Amino acid sequence: ERKNASERKINSTKRYNRASEDPISAAKALRTRKAIANTEDYLSNLETAEQIYNGADNALMSVNEILDSIIEKVTYAANGTQHDEDEEILAQTVETYADEIVRLFNVDIAERRVFGGVNNDTTIFKIEDVGGNKTVTYNGVDVNSLDDPTEFPFSEVSFTDIGTGMVIDPATGRVDPQSALPVTFNGAEITGCGRDEDGDSKNIIQITLDAANAVRKGDKIAAMDYIDKLRAAQTSVSVAHADIGNKQEYIEYNKNRLTSNMETLLEQQNNLEGTDMGAETTNWKTLEAIYNVS
Repeated sequence: ERKNASERKINSTKRYNRASEDPISAAKALRTRKAIANTEDYLSNLETAEQIYNGADNALMSVNEILDSIIEKVTYAANGTQHDEDEEILAQTVETYADEIVRLFNVDIAERRVFGGVNNDTTIFKIEDVGGNKTVTYNGVDVNSLDDPTEFPFSEVSFTDIGTGMVIDPATGRVDPQSALPVTFNGAEITGCGRDEDGDSKNIIQITLDAANAVRKGDKIAAMDYIDKLRAAQTSVSVAHADIGNKQEYIEYNKNRLTSNMETLLEQQNNLEGTDMGAETTNWKTLEAIYNVS
């Protein structure tokens, strides 16, 4: 029986097949297995978060490049002398850039509309014709109508647990922002919302459309004003881009941390459950010799 038990340990690579054979090690191994399962979940969450942040990073980088092109076109229109047809061509080009910005902010990453808050079902940004004027809406609301980006529909934040001790407020049922990683962004906060002291939009998409309209009308003074407002609004995009870069570093740090923890846990599991093949092989040969002799 001892020889057969030794053979079972070698063939299964397990020190024991029933918890009753070694209750203390089995209890420790159960806790270790749970820790391994949790770590696998955290790593999976980080992989998804990494996709989201990489996609958002690429989108904002492209938006910044487009804004530079818009400012260049509007500056050319404001400082040059063009015929009506040339102004129309420039205006249409600027409007095309606005459409491209909308497309980038409506991007779907890892099956999430990451710039729409918790809105994951409908188009986030839209350019609509209201009374003959092109108007930008965010989650169905005019971007000029609200000064606070958190007042737009679906402006809550989705979080993912990455093993840093996620805490949920029992009173509100909401996740403590310091205890988990956000995986959605408020598009109205990044692009701007409300109106400035001149009554002009603070949203980069709406400013782009208004600048295009000024170019179409040949209003060079208004076009120059919109250039300054575009540069000011571009700052919030750059700040969001920098914050995403910081979060990407944070994700990489936690991936390395959890990978190291996983290696330690797997080694611990092997020590608790695995057969020491060298020692057990020696033991089996000894038992086999005794068996044969007897």
